[in-house]
Amino acid sequence: MILSHLTLRSLLILSAVAVLSTAFAAAQASKPRVNNEQPEKVTGQVKRIHPHALKLILNGQKKEAIAYLKEAETARVNQDHTQLLLDMANDKEGAWQLDAETWPWPRTLADTSLKKEAATDRFTIAFGGGSGYVPDHERMWDTIRALDPRALLLLGDNVYIDDPETPAMQRFHYYRRQSQPEWSRLAKQVPVYAIWDDHDFTTNDGWGGPEVDNPAWKREVWKIFKENWDNPSYGGGEETPGCWFDFSLGEVHVIMIDGRYYRESPKSENPSMLGPVQLAWLKKALVKPAKFKVLCSNVPFAPNVKRGSKDTWDGYAGERAQIYQFIADQKIPGVILLSADRHRSDAYKIETGIEGMYPLYEFSSSRLTNQHVHPLIKSSLFGYNDKQSFGRVDFDLTTQDPSVKYTIVNIDGKEIHSLEVKHSELRVN
Repeated sequence: MILSHLTLRSLLILSAVAVLSTAFAAAQASKPRVNNEQPEKVTGQVKRIHPHALKLILNGQKKEAIAYLKEAETARVNQDHTQLLLDMANDKEGAWQLDAETWPWPRTLADTSLKKEAATDRFTIAFGGGSGYVPDHERMWDTIRALDPRALLLLGDNVYIDDPETPAMQRFHYYRRQSQPEWSRLAKQVPVYAIWDDHDFTTNDGWGGPEVDNPAWKREVWKIFKENWDNPSYGGGEETPGCWFDFSLGEVHVIMIDGRYYRESPKSENPSMLGPVQLAWLKKALVKPAKFKVLCSNVPFAPNVKRGSKDTWDGYAGERAQIYQFIADQKIPGVILLSADRHRSDAYKIETGIEGMYPLYEFSSSRLTNQHVHPLIKSSLFGYNDKQSFGRVDFDLTTQDPSVKYTIVNIDGKEIHSLEVKHSELRVN
């Protein structure tokens, strides 16, 4: 069949529009889907009860906020926070003014200067994600503190904000966690390092797009994040904001990456999760000499851990393959992966398919305090979701063949599953 000149021209125009639409989608942040604008049931996600009341107050709906708070009191989430918001709604003199100075309770912020002189030849770190504020589960911080790890790594969904365009909402979420006695005891004893995930940076499964200052809320969210965590650095600083950074504990090099600020739409062609600046930084970090490289991601690397979704590294398979190939080409030994996001704890063994490349072991944990839980999957080496849990990682560099051991520990301090990997298993042929 011979196409007319007009038909052919139309097809070319449609094709160009499709290409431009794809490029435009990649260059855009996802639209935030704020979840605090509807009332939360008393029997629902208690972490959202007070945020809805605050949103009502910020919107000038003070009478509605008072009525809602009176009804929500039966949830017994935190009577002090209920009163704080009632005082605001009632225009009480001296009520919280949405800043740190007028927050009525002492706050304990993370302090990475702690334990600087601690041993680095044999030590433990703890890690996890998924820690929305649930009063009954705040005891998790005491469970971790009892272990007295060398560091705690928080890999995202650390406070569950889900409101990137409302600074007051972001600060409220940080301040209420920092004011809890269980958190305070931990943060005064253990260094805490943190990256964000979707619920801290934007909203569920969202992405920021490749531009530095578009949308404008990205930089503001970053600034508030910096106010509340004590990381060694924050991405590329003012020029290229983000929350990626690295640090070393002796011969263990920890690399924490930012999978949200520059993430492109997973629907675009060959999308990037990290962006070119961070990817170049990551490659430089990976080649720094160390016995073990601990690459920490907000979402899992392992395939098919969130079936039907492109929110994990499955949606960024090209960039994931590039990272794996770089490790193989540079013959970087001792890489292990830590991740969060999936509301359970798991272990995975990843075969990259690259000739000579060793299997990558991924330790994943993301139900520190959350109520919500995800089902176990068959592709994991083992998994756990009965209760809240965290990941314990023990390094022993005192032997001829150093080792790393992963253990799932639940909120009661019970060890559930464990896996030990020797350094000799993590070498490129």
